[in-house]
Amino acid sequence: MLVAQLFDKPFYQVEKQLSRLKKLGVTHVLVSPPQKSHASHRWWGRYQPVDFTRVEGPLGNGDDLYRLCGAARKLGMSVVADTVIHHLSNESRWVRIRGNRILSAQYPRFCQNDLRGLHQPGRGRGLPILDTQSPWVRSELRNYLRMLYDIGVRGFRFDSAKHIDPHLFPYLLEGLPPLFNFGELVYQEPDHFPQEYWQSMKAYDFPLAHSIHRAFSWNGDLGSLLHPKALWGPHSVAFVNHHDLTRNRRGFSPFRVANLEDRKIAYAYLLSCGHGVPLVYGPDIRYREVKAAMKFHSQVLGWSQTPVAASKTHLVFRRGDSALVGLNKSGRPQEITAEIEPGCYRDLATGWESATNHGRLHWVLPARSATLLLKQY
Repeated sequence: MLVAQLFDKPFYQVEKQLSRLKKLGVTHVLVSPPQKSHASHRWWGRYQPVDFTRVEGPLGNGDDLYRLCGAARKLGMSVVADTVIHHLSNESRWVRIRGNRILSAQYPRFCQNDLRGLHQPGRGRGLPILDTQSPWVRSELRNYLRMLYDIGVRGFRFDSAKHIDPHLFPYLLEGLPPLFNFGELVYQEPDHFPQEYWQSMKAYDFPLAHSIHRAFSWNGDLGSLLHPKALWGPHSVAFVNHHDLTRNRRGFSPFRVANLEDRKIAYAYLLSCGHGVPLVYGPDIRYREVKAAMKFHSQVLGWSQTPVAASKTHLVFRRGDSALVGLNKSGRPQEITAEIEPGCYRDLATGWESATNHGRLHWVLPARSATLLLKQY
């Protein structure tokens, strides 16, 4: 599996990109929250819901989303919807807030009795939190997910899942077939994740992102990524970048690879190491190195991984018997010798080719680069 996040893109624009993404190995496309939301056309407006019974707003309407899901299905792909079920919009037309108190609220389907205080994600006015213990609220949220499923959505990202009772999700998903679901659970340590979530969803692999961040930091150890601290197993949705890391750089600084050249190498690691379900942030797909790593990922899926060489500045490992990955974050070239199946090899990142008849390949790993060698014949 490979997920591409087409953040804040209208549904018709996402549909136009499906064929290109398919060729890069993408199986799932994550779109921004589709419900009727805050009147602002800026990205954060989609994260302030108003009415869960309507697909409406800058991204498109229900018909647009239906066409997108149908087009994806024809290509063997799936659409995953970002969902915001923790809180509502703080627009003054729907709610009156003074300090830390909700004075009054009247949304199309909710009133003040359906709320339980304010969520403060940062500066500014708080966001009214839905009372998910309320039978009415629970039924509205459940109907929303079912509506999206009927439209053609085949997975959900749960925004702010860390702040939602994990026992709510089995109720919301009851009666639906197995889908690709994952949540935003921001923890640096793998053992901090509450086990109750795993019966309903996977999660962003923030521990792995933190390991990658540390490996690419000043004096960090790239070799540590042979055995990183991570969620591992079936729970991980692995990433180098996504919308929260670009829109809230300070808040997510422990997980960001700030330097672009380092980030390209980090993508090569993420997409070649076979860890979890990788997610690629849409704007990053324009880089040649990221495209190459996406293609490499689809070619070596399921192949074993064997370490070859590691230091603080470089990392080399083999996938199966006929693919080789080399990463170099330093400013110096690195000479590499590796045992490999005889044949002709091509670097998907640069197009460079080399052949070996004796099962040993020697090459120079350029400074600040990634090499993704795959046997051609």
